[in-house]
Amino acid sequence: MMFVLMLMYSVCSSDGLSWAWRKLPCDVMFSNRSVLMDCSGRSLKEIPKNLLWNSTELIFSHNEIRTLPKDAFWNLTNVTRINLRKNLLQLKKDSRVFSRLAQLKTLQLDNNNISAFPRDLPPGLQTLSLNSNHIQNIGPLHFEGMTKLEVLKLNENCYRSVKCKIIIHNKTFRNVHLTVLELSKNRLQKIPPGLPRSLQNLSLLLNRIEYIDAFVLQNQTNLRLLDLSGNCPFCFNAPFQCTPCQTANRSLEIHSDAFSGLVQLQDLRLSGNSLTTINPSWFQNLTTLKYLYLSFNSLVREFESGQFFSVLPRVEIVDFSYNNPSQTIYQRLKLSTGFSSLKSLQTLHLEGYIFSNLCEEDLVPLFALKNLSVLNLGVNFLQNVNLSVFRNFQNLSLISLSDNRLMFTGHTRMRCKRQGLSYQDQDDHREGPYIHTDQEFRRYPPFTKHECLMTGPVLDLSSNSIFHINPLYFTGAEDVTCLNLSFNFIASYFNGTEFNHFPKLKYLDLSNNRVYMHSQLAFRELKELEVLDLSHNKHYFEVAGVRHSLAFLKNLEFLRVLNLSWNEINTLTNKTLDSASLNELQFQGNRLDIMWRKNQEFKNLFKNLSNLTRLDISYNKLCQIPEDIFSCFPQTLTYLSVSRNTLTYFEWEQLRYLPRLEVLDLSKNKLTQVTEKLSKHTSSLKVLDLSSNLIARLKPSFLQDDRSLLTLNLAFNRLTQVSDASLSSGSGHSLRLLHLERNPIHCTCDLLDFILWLKKSDTVLPHLATDVLCDLPEAKRGHPMVDLDIENACINNIIAQILYVLTSSIIIIMLSAIITVHMFYWDISYIYNFCRAKIKSHHSNADCTYDAFVIYDTSDSAVEEWVFNHLCFELEERGGRVHPLCLAERDWTPGTSVMDNLNHSVHRSRKSIFVMTEGLVRSGIFKMAAFLAQQRLLEEGVDVMVLVLLEPVLRRSRILNLRRCLCGHSVLEWPGNPAAKDWFWQNLRNAIRFECHGVQSKIFTNYFSGR
Repeated sequence: MMFVLMLMYSVCSSDGLSWAWRKLPCDVMFSNRSVLMDCSGRSLKEIPKNLLWNSTELIFSHNEIRTLPKDAFWNLTNVTRINLRKNLLQLKKDSRVFSRLAQLKTLQLDNNNISAFPRDLPPGLQTLSLNSNHIQNIGPLHFEGMTKLEVLKLNENCYRSVKCKIIIHNKTFRNVHLTVLELSKNRLQKIPPGLPRSLQNLSLLLNRIEYIDAFVLQNQTNLRLLDLSGNCPFCFNAPFQCTPCQTANRSLEIHSDAFSGLVQLQDLRLSGNSLTTINPSWFQNLTTLKYLYLSFNSLVREFESGQFFSVLPRVEIVDFSYNNPSQTIYQRLKLSTGFSSLKSLQTLHLEGYIFSNLCEEDLVPLFALKNLSVLNLGVNFLQNVNLSVFRNFQNLSLISLSDNRLMFTGHTRMRCKRQGLSYQDQDDHREGPYIHTDQEFRRYPPFTKHECLMTGPVLDLSSNSIFHINPLYFTGAEDVTCLNLSFNFIASYFNGTEFNHFPKLKYLDLSNNRVYMHSQLAFRELKELEVLDLSHNKHYFEVAGVRHSLAFLKNLEFLRVLNLSWNEINTLTNKTLDSASLNELQFQGNRLDIMWRKNQEFKNLFKNLSNLTRLDISYNKLCQIPEDIFSCFPQTLTYLSVSRNTLTYFEWEQLRYLPRLEVLDLSKNKLTQVTEKLSKHTSSLKVLDLSSNLIARLKPSFLQDDRSLLTLNLAFNRLTQVSDASLSSGSGHSLRLLHLERNPIHCTCDLLDFILWLKKSDTVLPHLATDVLCDLPEAKRGHPMVDLDIENACINNIIAQILYVLTSSIIIIMLSAIITVHMFYWDISYIYNFCRAKIKSHHSNADCTYDAFVIYDTSDSAVEEWVFNHLCFELEERGGRVHPLCLAERDWTPGTSVMDNLNHSVHRSRKSIFVMTEGLVRSGIFKMAAFLAQQRLLEEGVDVMVLVLLEPVLRRSRILNLRRCLCGHSVLEWPGNPAAKDWFWQNLRNAIRFECHGVQSKIFTNYFSGR
């Protein structure tokens, strides 16, 4: 009591402990004096260090823990139960990890890699579970001091490997007061001797025990359950390595007095042992036996003779299934009159007998059993039965005839009279199953729906060959309230007469058939029908040109649940479903997308279901919901599922049409955003599931003023930031449960407000410390959000903000510059050179009459044409000319010598342009002009030569190559690509306008200056 008061005080006085709990990778639950920490399924690699010191129960199952250090539980003095199932544990010898836990009562280490029995276990341990490990040696030393151990489970420690052999030494359990011992699936060849007398449950399932003598169980007077199933199974079709027993008849040999000392035994399991005979002396002293399992043997003849039934007066449940391993097909079922001795029998399982016809006289031995309530005759390949035979039973609540070949089309009574008890061809053999898969096979057959059982008497005719419902063959079942006809081939028209003999029917299962609904009279005879399952009947709904009518619903006044799932319904003859009683409609796996898109009338499909509270329209391939479609939904809806569609947008405004809606499931769609303010559209919603969508952000006022929402699931989305403003209602109301698992959270300072809100809030975030992980920053990717000290890192961070702005600006500028240069390189170059020319170009000297003197081969008409039509046009007509060009044919003075004209032209022009062709190179005027240009270079220190290579010349000239290296901009080649001509002319203008000094190249300067 004092502990509870202290705990309550610490919780109420500070939120520090609450925040510490949130950082735990576990769910913490309190109940009276117990503190449960559930850390299961968190992908943990080790035991957390910050476990609550007052924990009483620890669950670490389904993780990836490999080792347990000595101090793993050093401060947990109050722990009573530890669950470490399904990990990768390899316990070290003498680890003493559990020895300090004085209060430990239960230790579960199943499904690990433990190869040796753990030592130094606490003496107060009561339950030890080591199933599915690799322990092969067990001796008395392992249990020294463990006087309080009651339950020991060592199943499946030596099962997978053929060479594996488990050794249990003599007197191993001598000083242990066990009540439960499980040694199943260990390849044991005999029952361990020296078992404690206190034993109540002994499980030796699926071992290799071949013989049980008279003394090994003689002292087990307290034993209540003995499981010896599967020790000598039939090995055909066995899905495991199976070796037949080496006994005389390949079956388990049991001494006649083997069970004589088990005077308190209640549950005996001998299934799967190839037994061919039953010795009545086995049961002679079993006066308290209630459950007897003899399935998967070969005891058909024993059931016919029935000599052992008289010694089983108190047996309540018997399983005689699959006792015909040869799969011989019998014409009739033959039961011994000894069955009438089973006065206490309540459940009889008789599957796999394999007979064709069931007649009234076949079941006579069972008619006197007043307590018999469950009769299971499934998987018998039964072809004919008269249901009226079951009228003779006084208390039947379930008749299972599933997995047979019933058709209900023949004359069953006549066949019963004609056919005797003769056998069919004995050579017709089939291989059957090997052992019953349900170890807890008790009162009811598997797969029997609980909802069906709750209505009353059940008739199960599922998985047969029924293709038509003929009322003549369903007489005698007037008391049945649940009828299962699923997995047949029924294609009846259903005109309101098929079920006349089922006046009390409340539950009808017609799923997985080929039902054709066209008449409004269908099922009208079922006045009390409450549940109708028509799922998986898509055959006729996919056929075009036939009627698809569900008008019969208005005749079913008490119908509460209707399942129309997985029918691919894309059209209906009647445009509305009419029912004043229907509460739940399952409409998954249909095609509402087609119905709502192609026909506006189908918008009212659910409008007339005036009492509907639950509607599931998932798996309908909806990519959008029509506008105002919810206005055509019943206002009584409290649950609506639109999950597993392909919705990209949801009109939240439509929720105003559903004033009572409490649960809305929109999971597994493709939604990218949520409403700005949920409370504007609904005031009743309690659960909202938005998991597995594409939502990247929440609106700041998402839950503002909301007073109803309790659970919000945002797991598996694309949320990078979570704001406290989005999740805070501001009205004193807060969420109870918030799922944020598996979102790419950006653990930056923008998350600070959410962390502060979380510290003060009572909202529970499942798996907060293991599955709410950071995606950014890169260094913290995969780390739990709550492990980062965001609060201390982000408060008063002015310098960090300044650095952030500065670095962001630099990065943005650099990126912008790089992208701009990459995309607009030519434009920038042009603008740069243009501005440079405008700013740095020198003023024309007074002595310069011409911009350039053009020297070319005047004898070549093509060159002459290029000079006048292209060169002169570009340099004189365009580009901002200052002085004209000097051309020999145009500007030289007639009568003056060539040498004087040439000298005058070179010295009165800023530059000399040599249009290089083979003809010019061979001419004398080229050499004279070049000498004059060189003279200006020597006298004035100005390079005036500009070489325009109109065609390839002087390829091996060292002078030309040297000029390319020293002043490459004065050597230009006429481009072959027309797109580059503008660039050529601009470079030529630059070469003419800019003054070029004699020393231009940095290489040249560095060489002669010694730098």
